[in-house]
Amino acid sequence: QDTGKGESQYLTRVRQLTLEGRRSGEGYFSPDGRNIIFQSEREKGNPFYQIYIMSLETGEVNRVSPGTGKTTCAFFRPGTQEVLFASSHVDPDSVKKQKAELEFRASGKTRRYSWDYDERMDICVSRRDGQGVKRLTTALGYDAEGGYSPDGKMIVFCSIRDAYNRKNFTDKEKVKLKYDLSYFGEIYIMNADGTGQRRLTRSPGYDGGPFFSPDGKRIIWRRFTEKGDTADVFTMKTDGTDVRRLTNFKAMSWAPYYHPSGDYVVFASNKQGFSNFEV
Repeated sequence: QDTGKGESQYLTRVRQLTLEGRRSGEGYFSPDGRNIIFQSEREKGNPFYQIYIMSLETGEVNRVSPGTGKTTCAFFRPGTQEVLFASSHVDPDSVKKQKAELEFRASGKTRRYSWDYDERMDICVSRRDGQGVKRLTTALGYDAEGGYSPDGKMIVFCSIRDAYNRKNFTDKEKVKLKYDLSYFGEIYIMNADGTGQRRLTRSPGYDGGPFFSPDGKRIIWRRFTEKGDTADVFTMKTDGTDVRRLTNFKAMSWAPYYHPSGDYVVFASNKQGFSNFEV
């Protein structure tokens, strides 16, 4: 199958932007399209992701996050010079975790890649130059995967805090606590200053990766089944009502994002086979 020919109908001038570091990902455009913000493993002495901004005009890169701990999921705040990202830099054990990971990698041992839902991960904001870092969430449990509303007044994000706030777990949930923390991931929304945090979803299985629609009236996200073997794309109003399912492929469909027109959404899925993901 000539996949290249198929892609050329929709994608042109495809080129690699990041060359430094072990790996990079989670890249998002600034509102004016002149920069991207992304995560990359490239800091000396820290094997985990840190957040960077790249100018698409000059190629210059500057680090935004503090440099210690783990980070993920950054986003530009419209109409300002601020950005958000998730970080565990306040974790008193962050340097110890960095050292342990460096030693593991130096040992030559390998493990299957899996995302680490660090319970010390919190939503933070700063200026684009990395100054003025402020922590918006403080609840124990993974707070990450945040995105701003088009007017910059609200933030939608994923949180696993429910796994740490409750005591009355079912036997099934106790197993999930030990082996699959993402099961407790739910969608939350808050004001851009961190106030007014409230939960929007209450469904067994991982709800994550939320973003606002271009008009700010809806939220799109991925929802895993309770078993965790498949995921689909959903949308809802910003108060958590009017939930609509967009995919039903019996496959992994995730990383959804609205087209600027609001008429289309783009997402990744392995509906063609579990060996690869297609957009």
